[in-house]
Amino acid sequence: MIGDGKMEGVKAARKWMEMAKSALLKAKAAAGKEGVFYEDLCFDLYQAAERALIAYLFYLQQGLPPVRGLEVMLTHMSLRGIAVPEWMRDIVKLDRYASVPKWPWFQMPVSKTDYWEALDLAERVLEWVQQVFESEEMVQKFHNGR
Repeated sequence: MIGDGKMEGVKAARKWMEMAKSALLKAKAAAGKEGVFYEDLCFDLYQAAERALIAYLFYLQQGLPPVRGLEVMLTHMSLRGIAVPEWMRDIVKLDRYASVPKWPWFQMPVSKTDYWEALDLAERVLEWVQQVFESEEMVQKFHNGR
């Protein structure tokens, strides 16, 4: 049986993962729609990746860094000995989209190609976190005899 603290972490992780999926779905659904800026879509993809990592940290019962950002979160994970795949280092590219909606005139324009790259990175992060959750659940079921 999972302890109360672990159960709370799992519940929080699931909620954060739902929010990550929501941001990803929104960014995918609005792509190519008239009047929708790639800057906004890429911001949503940044949010999806960040929320997925927050879910992962809650799942592991690790604290969150005091400052958000994908590079900060990866550094936080590294300092705590949490291994991530090598490809995940590329997600720091998404940090550029974190402030685009607030300060668009200070940013380089976001292109359709940028959107597709951001979509690929965000999807990979969500898939990786989901696979970790599913593999952990299988281990838990095995140990509980279910």
